[in-house]
Amino acid sequence: MIEIDSLFNKLKQSTLFKAVAAYAVFSFIVVQVASLVSDIFGFNQEFMQNLIWIFVIGFPFLALAAWAASSKFSTFKILGIFLFVLVTGYGSGSYIWVNNFVLPELKKELEKDDYVGAWDKVNQLNSFAPFFYNSNSLDQEISSAISLNIAEPGVTVSWQPYTTEKDYEWRYLGTSPLSPSRLPLGVLKLKLEKEGYKTKFIVDRNPSFIFENHPIDLGWALSPVQMYPKSEIPEGMIPIDGGRFIPALIGEGVTEYHLSTYYIDQYEVTNKKFQEFVDAKGYEIFQNWTDMEFILKGESLSWEEARDLMIDTTGNYGPANWELGSFRDGEGDYPVTGISWYEAQAYARFKGNILPPMYHWAKAAFPPTEIGAPISPVLLKKSNFSNQSVKKVGTNGIGAHGTYDMAGNVREWSWNIFGGRGLTLGGAFSDPAYSASSATPSPRFVRSELIGFRTIRLLNPRDMNPFGDPINRAPPKPQEFYKPFTDDQFRIYSKNFEVGYMEQIPKIIYVDESHPTWIKERIKIKVGYDNEEMDILIFKPKKSFNKLESVIIYPGANYYRTPPDIDDVNPGEYGLDFIIKSGRALVWPAYKGSMNRITDLNISFPSTQDQFRLFRQLLTAWTVDTSRTIDYLQSREDMDPDNLFYVGMSYGSLFTTHVLLFEKRFNAAILYVGGALSSIPPMSDGINHYPRITSPILMLNGEQDYLVPPSAPRAMYSLIGTPEDDKRLVFYDSGHWPLPRNQMIKETLAWMDKYSTN
Repeated sequence: MIEIDSLFNKLKQSTLFKAVAAYAVFSFIVVQVASLVSDIFGFNQEFMQNLIWIFVIGFPFLALAAWAASSKFSTFKILGIFLFVLVTGYGSGSYIWVNNFVLPELKKELEKDDYVGAWDKVNQLNSFAPFFYNSNSLDQEISSAISLNIAEPGVTVSWQPYTTEKDYEWRYLGTSPLSPSRLPLGVLKLKLEKEGYKTKFIVDRNPSFIFENHPIDLGWALSPVQMYPKSEIPEGMIPIDGGRFIPALIGEGVTEYHLSTYYIDQYEVTNKKFQEFVDAKGYEIFQNWTDMEFILKGESLSWEEARDLMIDTTGNYGPANWELGSFRDGEGDYPVTGISWYEAQAYARFKGNILPPMYHWAKAAFPPTEIGAPISPVLLKKSNFSNQSVKKVGTNGIGAHGTYDMAGNVREWSWNIFGGRGLTLGGAFSDPAYSASSATPSPRFVRSELIGFRTIRLLNPRDMNPFGDPINRAPPKPQEFYKPFTDDQFRIYSKNFEVGYMEQIPKIIYVDESHPTWIKERIKIKVGYDNEEMDILIFKPKKSFNKLESVIIYPGANYYRTPPDIDDVNPGEYGLDFIIKSGRALVWPAYKGSMNRITDLNISFPSTQDQFRLFRQLLTAWTVDTSRTIDYLQSREDMDPDNLFYVGMSYGSLFTTHVLLFEKRFNAAILYVGGALSSIPPMSDGINHYPRITSPILMLNGEQDYLVPPSAPRAMYSLIGTPEDDKRLVFYDSGHWPLPRNQMIKETLAWMDKYSTN
């Protein structure tokens, strides 16, 4: 005992021991304090672990320094010098690393709108040096708070970025009911797991409607995410939640539909699976072929006659590219092809299923609101398009609900008939990527190597009415139907749109200065028809020294369908706050038929002859509304009368562009996701008015936009009468909306600067 006490006393007298002990106590206190304030300062778990490692790594160096200097320096001097060197080294090294390496790379990622890459860089900063950058500001740029309404409690949710750049590990998000969490912007993949339930995958874009953080109001709510017991789900199939959705198919518009829950094959039917049908004498059992009308080149065939056409290369029953009633070696996991619509339907019946009706197929292929939160820019890159050959099922991109290859690989037969022909969906390996949203008719007896199929099982048979009906669409008009105005015709047509000057006595409803960036004004003016008045919202930058250039916004379809209250209109909804930050005024009139001036929703989206008549009147009203707005702006002392810009968003780039025919006071126009559509007047009347539009026009569009496919902006660009040097068309790797923000801002501001007189 005396020896132990003597040893302890010697240790207490040792400078080395005292320095190490003091260092351990100091390290412990720092780590504990950092842990207590981690939520306040945003220190993540990785940073806390790295902080501990810094102190652990510093321990042997301190011991060595204390041993070497113990004869010359006191304990506190040794500890103080070492901590000074440690903190100074960490601080200076971190500062150089952050400012010279990480932040420049982060800036490049943001310029490319690569939010996942930026998120990784921010995670690096948070892990090693959270003191040397503005964390909150960066988080707002690259991430958004998400919620997920899961009906079943106790579901474990993991997530990973859904990109083509690299594979990511799954990251734990939480257990339902989920608390809001911040995740990077862009396309994300979620995995939902619970014991006894089928694992569920969700692919969607952040922000989106399913994450309850999209800035636009749909006007209807998505159903909660459902989980399903494994015992209820047929082998090889996955459930698709019931509820509303907008089908992401070219030509379908923005009409929402409601379907009940159903099951769909996770993969395209493979050669191996189809072999089961052949081996079970599926071609010879009449029950698989009942209620089918066998039509070949307009002539009816009997079942026996039709069956004689369904043979392989050796004359046996089977797909056209098989031999001796079997698939080629090594191709068991490839999708079966070389089968007609009838064979696909017979196999589906053999399995107790049916071919997917077009809308059921569309609901399973894309998120319910692909129009506003598209995954296609990433999904199509991960899919098998523009390629030389088909691939094994499940080796390409996973879709919105956990299916594979609904985009690309092979086209897939659907239930519906189009003009007597079968309908294929999704595109094939040799097709361009935009085929993913195309419905392509094919003769039902075609047995192509480009066409395969998958099946579904309905839980509510009533879903077949009307979704199983034949698809009927009017054939497109020939090009010669669309005739440009002659000078005389345009002179007569213009009489309907002449607007004289009208002196205004505006009513100032309010001036709101509560926002940190802008001042919001609500003004009411008379428009001069039907004794109506129109509200105008003006968002001005708080800091301005010269007269303001005005940007007049023509909004998207939601402002003609389910607009917010006029006092809740926010430039951030379309991401247009950058216009105000650039030192310009954003002007938002309540055009006829929009916002608080909606009398009949159908007029802005006409389908009957009477609605088309009223829509033609709406074109006149928009021209008047625009003219009155500009008259008012030019009467204000704070507005520059010579710098006015048109900015249209979707609907405002498709339909209201008609005002550019008659309003010549715009310096230039910027059209987001617009183009030429032939479904509304004057184009639907056969009158091509685009050559009469001569304003400088910048068009920004998405390459994967199914609502306004690339052919529409290309058509408009070629038709407008604007000189070649004054028009520009840019395609981004995006869907309908949003466009890549930073690239969009750069193009928009450069265009305005080019045509500003200042």
